[in-house]
Amino acid sequence: MLFRSTKVALLLNWYPEAEHGGFYAAQVHGIFEKYGLDVEIQAGGKTTVVPQSLSLGRVEFGVANADDVLIARYQGIPLVALMAPIQQGPRCIMVRADSGIKSFEELRNLTLQIDSGRPYVPFLKSKGLLDDSVKIAPYFGSVAQLVAGPGYAAQGYTFSEPFLAKQQGVEVNELMMSQIGYNPYASLLITSAPYMQANSEVCRRMVAACVEGWQKYLQDPAATNERILSLNKQGMTKEALDYGVEALKPLCITNNDASQVGAMTPERWQELAKTLAALRIIELDKFDFNASYRVDLLPKPSAAQ
Repeated sequence: MLFRSTKVALLLNWYPEAEHGGFYAAQVHGIFEKYGLDVEIQAGGKTTVVPQSLSLGRVEFGVANADDVLIARYQGIPLVALMAPIQQGPRCIMVRADSGIKSFEELRNLTLQIDSGRPYVPFLKSKGLLDDSVKIAPYFGSVAQLVAGPGYAAQGYTFSEPFLAKQQGVEVNELMMSQIGYNPYASLLITSAPYMQANSEVCRRMVAACVEGWQKYLQDPAATNERILSLNKQGMTKEALDYGVEALKPLCITNNDASQVGAMTPERWQELAKTLAALRIIELDKFDFNASYRVDLLPKPSAAQ
């Protein structure tokens, strides 16, 4: 099918990394072009605010995690999630292997470098997993303090920071947030409700292209990683990207079924909404959280092969 070419912009939530690989694969391998899309991928960074950029119409699409979408929606920013490349949440707490800590229950008498404004912090506290012996310190995106000596733990993504620590000679244990019940979709393709309502067919094509892009990246990442390396000026290495893809695969592909890449279910969204409500971060009776996602734009598995 021939499509009229449509120019759109996609804003990332961080510097180009493996977590964005499928979007770049769609660009590198001509998949966007196949669907009549001329996509400008804009790199994010420490000061990037995706929800506001979408609501102001500066870009048509963005990347965010599911908890960010629900919180923004609750705050009156009409975001809509369209597809979910990373099914299992990659968020972890890294502890040095030589600390002997192997579970959240053992997090005691240390300094935890973490973004205290993120929902997973009150979640940990609600589970009784961060007592007064754990000092909360800011996390600045570096594993330097964790590597420098004992007594520190840090947040991270399982496909990224643990490898950086290992490169510097420190083995870490990864305590996965998903294993204790905090498991939002990650690296979602999102848009704004007004844009989607006015451009539903463009959104459908964008979703289909991104699904194919992620399938391609997980199968054959080499060319895409070359593009990411050329764009990331933050010290990214080929080895880190290669590690990232392999660590991403089990988070993106469930039951060895690549046709399901990008899938979302209302049940997962409802579970996350209830978790955030229990933490008093959102109030379910104050907004329609079911409007925060669309599953009907996803291609059928047979069409995504």
